[in-house]
Amino acid sequence: MDGLDIPTKFDLGYAESNVCFSITDCSLKKYSFWCLNKQQAETLLKRLKHIEKLTWSQFINLSRQDGVTPEKNDTPNFIMIHEENTSPDKMVEQYYFHFRIEKRGLFRVFGYQKKQFFCITHIDPNGKINH
Repeated sequence: MDGLDIPTKFDLGYAESNVCFSITDCSLKKYSFWCLNKQQAETLLKRLKHIEKLTWSQFINLSRQDGVTPEKNDTPNFIMIHEENTSPDKMVEQYYFHFRIEKRGLFRVFGYQKKQFFCITHIDPNGKINH
């Protein structure tokens, strides 16, 4: 079995750490926090506050509808996140994800895990980013 080609779902060293969000790597292009309207921003912040009560292990183990979806290597979403990743360890740590803000629809947040942080790179309230 060649498991080296499949990245771990998340950094197990932070399994019991609470998820913390960072927007320092968030794109300032068209998929950023600044492009949200007031209602979308409120919905996003409410969801992030809820997730920050969870550990990484709890967050990863939620259903796909409520939790994160790992991005596969060499997909458009993986490449998009990778381009915004400023971590010096980005060639080693490639824990790239997206998750839904609402159970229905395509309001999603994209980013990567860096220690206990979920570093947000893109916010897509209208489902316009490839998936």
